[in-house]
Amino acid sequence: MDLGCIMRHRFLHSAFKSSLDRFLCPTRMSNSKINVVPIACHLSNLTVFTTDDNPVLPNTVLQDSQSFSLKVTVEFSGPGAIALMPLAPLIQVEFYAKPLSPDPGMILGNVEVKASPDVLIYPLTLTLPSPAAIGLRAKTIYCIGSVLRVGDPEWPSLINGFTEELTIEVYTSASEKSVI
Repeated sequence: MDLGCIMRHRFLHSAFKSSLDRFLCPTRMSNSKINVVPIACHLSNLTVFTTDDNPVLPNTVLQDSQSFSLKVTVEFSGPGAIALMPLAPLIQVEFYAKPLSPDPGMILGNVEVKASPDVLIYPLTLTLPSPAAIGLRAKTIYCIGSVLRVGDPEWPSLINGFTEELTIEVYTSASEKSVI
């Protein structure tokens, strides 16, 4: 074997080994760069409202026979949001109530919506029957919260969070007491 052949063999072996090392050990790849664009998500404006046109009390004080709704806003921002929305991830919000006592809390229900490419703000509303119909007791104060999950429900969430910025009180009205 001549010296030129030996040199070519060593060069090919070295080049092959180097390529194999880069394939098996990708952390050694010096020419790669990965960018993840920032995304922000804000879960806010948790409110309660009723269909009563002339409420005597604020919306946070509910008669135990009065239907009501819970609303929350999910807002995305940043360059990552513009890239994420066309992928149509599922936006899920679960509402819950925890009595301000040692009693256990309860799930009130959830709302789901598929993201749209051109929408960054999602006002989500859960309409409920009366507090008594869903197991909320009169003469009790509840902390109302919501949990956010964004992504496929069968996999870990891409974005998640919660808010507990609302307190409601449930009471029995005087007219209902006289009937009982």
